[in-house]
Amino acid sequence: MIRRIGAIVRKEFRHILRDWQTLVIVLAIPIVMMFLYGYALDVTVKDVPVIIENPSPSPESTLLINAINNSELFKVIGVVAVAENPVELFRQYRIKALFRLPARYAADMHTPNSAPDVQVLIDGSDQNTGTILRNAVEGMLQREILNELHSKRPPGINVCQTILYNPQQKSALYFVPGLMALILMMISALLTALAITREKELGTMEQLLVTPLVPLEIIVGKLLPYVVLAAVDGILILLVGELAFGVRIQGSSLLLAVASCCYIFTALALGLLVSTVAKKQEHALLIVMPITMLPTMMLSGFIFPLASLPGWLQVLSRIVPATYFLQIIRGIMLKGVGLSILWQPIAVLLGMGILLTIISIKKFRVRL
Repeated sequence: MIRRIGAIVRKEFRHILRDWQTLVIVLAIPIVMMFLYGYALDVTVKDVPVIIENPSPSPESTLLINAINNSELFKVIGVVAVAENPVELFRQYRIKALFRLPARYAADMHTPNSAPDVQVLIDGSDQNTGTILRNAVEGMLQREILNELHSKRPPGINVCQTILYNPQQKSALYFVPGLMALILMMISALLTALAITREKELGTMEQLLVTPLVPLEIIVGKLLPYVVLAAVDGILILLVGELAFGVRIQGSSLLLAVASCCYIFTALALGLLVSTVAKKQEHALLIVMPITMLPTMMLSGFIFPLASLPGWLQVLSRIVPATYFLQIIRGIMLKGVGLSILWQPIAVLLGMGILLTIISIKKFRVRL
């Protein structure tokens, strides 16, 4: 049995090495996607254009305006005396926020037991930017006003915040592990589906079936080379993540390798299941892309937190392999957690892969 599987593995490796165009694409796509998504999926908001309404210019209001402009979040593109039509300002200047200082701003700053009321109008058409601005504006204004009042009125409470695991709040540290889940799932499933459907198109699958090989040996022999190729893709992704984005593995590299192999095995098994349904490579491509890319991006926690999804989508996300791999890879790479915490998602991934493989072997035997 081992000798027959080895023969299939050698055959598949020879085919991969001879098909250099596909090999280059398979090795180049992960690198291109890492750079493309790694730089494009950046939710950091900087230099948001704002206008400030300052009806009574004063040294106090000038300090606040300068503080707003010097922050990384805002960029003051204009100061007006009166904003009679705020909506028109948003349309004309395409600003994201309008700060409206009261006419008594300077007087309120020097009045005991009082503080100026600053109105902020925020453009909510972009939900992500609007939420970030809404959460940042109040704290920034309070901080700057208290800085001006530090010699006159002490603050009531001091808040000390500490951010763990990603103190600089870099988007790359959050998205790069997710990109590894997306790329490995898409590439692995696609490789297996195309490899077997190609045998069907060329008519060589029937030649394999008339040999002493059983379906299990054929499937295992075809899966092993692509496990190696997908593992190479995983190594490339980690190298690009570290060299280009500074994402380093905080936990066990060995545990990450084992967990990644379980995930690759599950993805290959999914592609194998697709190959039992598709008759042509074009059909396999059209099936693989929607069932791998879309669920991995939308239902795994890659971009949107699972807690923000409706209840029925949260239930649906439990059958998406990337949901469990994201828990594993983010836990290992960002938090440095070990097997005692991650054994459950690893076991679920392995169980998914075994189940998909069993179903694929049975369908393979029936259909071919």
